[in-house]
Amino acid sequence: MGCSSSSVTRCDETVQINKTVKLSSGQQIPIFGLGTYESKNKDIMTNLIRTALDKGYRLIDTSKIYQNEKMIGDALKVIFSEGKYKRSDIFVVTKIIPLKQQNTEEAVRGCLQDLQLEYVDLLLLHWSFVPPTDNLQFNHKPVHVQWKELEDVYNKGLTKSIGVSNFKTQSLVDLLAYSKVKPVVNQIEVHVFNQQKRLVEFCQSIGIQIMAYSPMAKYDNIVNNEILKKIANKHNVPVAQILLQYLLQKGIIVIPKTEKAERLQENYKSLILKLDEVDNQQISTLDSKTRVVDCEHYQNFFKGVPYFD
Repeated sequence: MGCSSSSVTRCDETVQINKTVKLSSGQQIPIFGLGTYESKNKDIMTNLIRTALDKGYRLIDTSKIYQNEKMIGDALKVIFSEGKYKRSDIFVVTKIIPLKQQNTEEAVRGCLQDLQLEYVDLLLLHWSFVPPTDNLQFNHKPVHVQWKELEDVYNKGLTKSIGVSNFKTQSLVDLLAYSKVKPVVNQIEVHVFNQQKRLVEFCQSIGIQIMAYSPMAKYDNIVNNEILKKIANKHNVPVAQILLQYLLQKGIIVIPKTEKAERLQENYKSLILKLDEVDNQQISTLDSKTRVVDCEHYQNFFKGVPYFD
């Protein structure tokens, strides 16, 4: 028997599911995507994205500072030429940082040129600052200036929506006071060890969707956690699916990254997992506010700025 078009169907190799959430801009965004941070192997990029699409993925997340937009663009060109997928099938997210001397429109058009696209579906302001000098001289473009320029590229149709990344509550409150086009997404680090419950709830309450990067934390460290292993054994699934479903059931968009094609299917199957209340209560206790991206381990970027304090 073949796969049906029902919302959840198991087939030999593919999970068929159409799962999206609505952005305040009116767009539907896939709730499950492919993260590409540190993915710079051009030899595997085309196969990775093609395989992801075949497994059901419809969102690709990148950034100008990832230095892989050209590889992704080349991969998409090949994939589109094959005829199975078209531009409208894929939701593409990219990001820029607020460099003081940067012409925002030129930067975005550069992203589009590398991605070989006429528009991106979502453009994010990656950080509210750029690394200062060693003596803490700040040379970034203030958010109120940068945001106006993002609104301009949005109004020109270079992106379907705009949003932010790594914004805390105060930054959002300020932005909402003057923005004409509201941010539709806040992409932040969320996983079982850094659940950011109050920020997530606040954003969702005002119509800003949460997109979780590093949703599986440092997987090599987390996979042997006794609570997670117990829950995974209970459901007879890998720990990765527990990590992802815990966020998905909260309406959080997840973008786990992998360069291993075999992991794509395993991760995507988290969409059909159901956790019960006991599972959720146990996982909730793991929140230790431990970050993957922290100021101590990324000193070249933060330069002593306690950004998350």
